[in-house]
Amino acid sequence: MLEERQTSIQHPIWQLKLKIQRLIMFVTSIAFTAAVFLQVVTRYLFNYSLFGVEEFASFAGIIMYFIGAAYATHEHSHISASLVETIFGEGRITAGVHSFTRLLAFVLTVYILMSMWDLLVFTNRMNTKSTELRVPMIWIYGTMFAGLTLTAFYFLLEFFDS
Repeated sequence: MLEERQTSIQHPIWQLKLKIQRLIMFVTSIAFTAAVFLQVVTRYLFNYSLFGVEEFASFAGIIMYFIGAAYATHEHSHISASLVETIFGEGRITAGVHSFTRLLAFVLTVYILMSMWDLLVFTNRMNTKSTELRVPMIWIYGTMFAGLTLTAFYFLLEFFDS
């Protein structure tokens, strides 16, 4: 199963990739929390709203969610319903259904990736920037693309493991 593969992969590049994902999740969760806290304090205590904080918090949240989704898929801790095991118990049917759902998750993630690629190409061509902070949107959409790519890769590994 995937749990066995996770503990057996000790390649330095694989471990570095996982460390980078954890670091990104840690930094963006701190940044997101700090930005929301700062906005609440300035808005409700000082009756003043800081420019660009909501946009920054949204960007930090997007990065945290997409990289976190990829990491959760790697850890096999993503949301799943195990109703099949309850109905059929362990056996060939359950294993087949799980293999099918893993393949379906991979295919759907790749489908979304293709749409995300079109968005990346369009954003690059139009040189789109965010409204308040003027951040190039290619960076934000690029992190979404990276997270989805990792998620698809991990779903594919799960499928091969099943």
